[in-house]
Amino acid sequence: MSNKRKPFIRQTAKAALITSVAVALMLPGGLAAAADSSSSVTVQAVPANAAQAGAETPDPAEAKITQEQAVAKVKSLFPVLKDATVSYTQLGSGNSYPMNPDQLTWNIQWEFRTGSSTFGFSSEVDAMTGDLISTYLYSPFTGQADNFYPPKVSRAEALEKAKSFISQAAPTLKSSDLQQEENIIMNESALFGPVQYSFYFNLLVNGLPSSNDSVRVTIDGGGNVMQFNKTTSGLKYPSAKPAVSKEQAEKIFKETFDVTLYYTPVYKKGEVDTWVLGWRPQNEALYPIDAQTGKRIDYEGSDVGAVPVVYEAVPAGKEIFKPVTGGKELTVDEAVKQVKKVAAIPANRKLTGQTLSANYQNGKQKVWSLVWSDTSEVNMTGMPGRTYAEVNATTGEVLQFQVEQYSFPLDSTQKAEAVPAGSKKLSQAEAKEQALSLINRLYDQASSNLKLAEHGGTWSVLPNDKGYRFEFQRYYDNIPVSENSITIALDLYGKLQSYQNYNYAVLSKITKQPAPVVTKAEALQKYLSLYSLKLQYSTSGGYFSTGGYTDPTVSLVYSPALIDVSRPYDVLNAQTGKWFAMYDYNLGGQSVPADSVVDIKGHAAEKQLAELLKYGVIAPDAEGKVSPDQVISVGDWLNYIAKASTPYYTQYTASADNNTVAGVSPDSLYYGAVNYAVSRSWLNKDAVVKPEDSLTREQLAVLLASFLKYSKLAAFLDNDVTVTSFSDSTSIKDKGAVALVVRLGLLQGDNGRFNPQQQVTKAQAAAVIMKLVELQGKTDTSIGQQY
Repeated sequence: MSNKRKPFIRQTAKAALITSVAVALMLPGGLAAAADSSSSVTVQAVPANAAQAGAETPDPAEAKITQEQAVAKVKSLFPVLKDATVSYTQLGSGNSYPMNPDQLTWNIQWEFRTGSSTFGFSSEVDAMTGDLISTYLYSPFTGQADNFYPPKVSRAEALEKAKSFISQAAPTLKSSDLQQEENIIMNESALFGPVQYSFYFNLLVNGLPSSNDSVRVTIDGGGNVMQFNKTTSGLKYPSAKPAVSKEQAEKIFKETFDVTLYYTPVYKKGEVDTWVLGWRPQNEALYPIDAQTGKRIDYEGSDVGAVPVVYEAVPAGKEIFKPVTGGKELTVDEAVKQVKKVAAIPANRKLTGQTLSANYQNGKQKVWSLVWSDTSEVNMTGMPGRTYAEVNATTGEVLQFQVEQYSFPLDSTQKAEAVPAGSKKLSQAEAKEQALSLINRLYDQASSNLKLAEHGGTWSVLPNDKGYRFEFQRYYDNIPVSENSITIALDLYGKLQSYQNYNYAVLSKITKQPAPVVTKAEALQKYLSLYSLKLQYSTSGGYFSTGGYTDPTVSLVYSPALIDVSRPYDVLNAQTGKWFAMYDYNLGGQSVPADSVVDIKGHAAEKQLAELLKYGVIAPDAEGKVSPDQVISVGDWLNYIAKASTPYYTQYTASADNNTVAGVSPDSLYYGAVNYAVSRSWLNKDAVVKPEDSLTREQLAVLLASFLKYSKLAAFLDNDVTVTSFSDSTSIKDKGAVALVVRLGLLQGDNGRFNPQQQVTKAQAAAVIMKLVELQGKTDTSIGQQY
């Protein structure tokens, strides 16, 4: 994203290194340019848990597989590596998180030269069994000539190749140990660019699928293995024999299932567009049921009490938040003062980072991102202590605060600050009063808009008596607002350690709605029909949250699972009784089967439209229609090619600063598409685009020439016979662009005419896009891609 705001990192230092390596393996962008290749290989042995003081360094003699055997294993699986060089190898415990304490692996760093560029990537091999654990190959390593649409191998053929590869890469796995996960909603590749097929397999433990242990294989359109990842957690699995029968679990599920009215956001193009009053399941209603005890367990692995959460009114405090007035944006010094009114910055930290940027979920809101760093002390992972905060630059409201950005503030491994003289440890009741006082000072009109979620018992007490946590729920008209909860964590003395307010939505768009037509009983029955219970293993914990660190544990549970996974975020409208989607399914990446669309069967462009549906470039409306003969706008076209290039491109533009781009303001529904087109040089930033205007054939020709990076060639073809032979050539202004696209076969004439001002329909646009797709690999520039 273009936004420079720093997200909260709720992980300990001991996990940060592991996680960063794992992420780098998953992302093509994570391929780092390496130094010059060297024929020598450096062998390093690292601690099984590098961040734990006193951890023992693994002895290479313990490995049953030598370094040379591990390298040979990878080369035998990926023949293209014959030209790659090993820069160094490392013996450790692997990149999985939570870390598998029983795993010993060889991490092999490779370098690959292509022309003047050097790429670096890594592989992992189990040092005890010889199984391949992970490898990611970037497409230049295998070539792209035969990877484009239409691919050489079908998905079915790729699946067979994936299964065959698993048997070679990890011979300790039996085919009977694998269960393919077929409920994959999103496409794994874009329409423009190399075709890829990704396959996920859960490993069966005691005959049941494990959510932790899995295998992923990615095959390109040419049939080459591009990525392999085998994850094994090393966690202890209980018996697969339940004490509670499925019938008993279903009875418990139905008896404890509950729904509540919420004001629910509807997102369009990444931002909240409207709010709908809808029935939604309570959080606790979807917790899994422990197959041994019959009790629901939360995501931390704790039993959920029979007593439901109670929401208490927040009394008005003596001190309340007062928005800054004056209409000017706060300076950085003013933003810092707002933070220091409610929180203490560790004495040894100085302000080292300050960024003013747009809020990534509300582009109209500017936010100061502030970082205080300890410049005098660096821990063993190389990360200085950092405090992080976000402040609304207009109102002065503190949106986020975390004493320790790189670890949970109450982590036992974190060096505690000295307790000020005279400080007194708070009881749970006193901590609650402190939290209520703080929320009044932090949140605008807290007593009117929030309620305290009382979970009962000692839920608010953090593990090992390290402090306290409290949760608040946003309300409107005495009805909870979905996606709007706030958490506060305090230390034992009442000092603010963490404040998380992910309320970026435009709440001013909420309007009071009439009493619901659909009754709670009716909503309850509709929701119950959506779920079935599955006996499976479920893992909880293994991460830090406001509740502190919870060790990962595996339980045998009956887990509620959607029967139809195609629309997981639908909510029941309390007025109409119809389902509505919280998220815009037109964002891209959502594969829609053509047979579910009602108005393309038999259409001349049925095949092309079906492919665009398959790759998420277009999507049907609520009635299942795509309206193929509907005239599209300039903005629609830009949106289509952006999705065809990067299915989730809106995630990269939602956080853009509020600057007009190519004459288009951020208020435009097409701003994201235009901004993305400019970022890819498909449009000139100094151009003036009118995205709402209907797209004509001549405009499409010009946009195609720019998209293909052939604008100069188009200018050269201005007097080409291809365009001058049209009987209406005198009415064509951009003759070179028209000549270019006709020569490429993207557009054609009709009875000797080009019809430059004729408007373009969705079906016609689909036909052009599929012709572009078929041009891939046949042009000197990559179509829609950046490499």
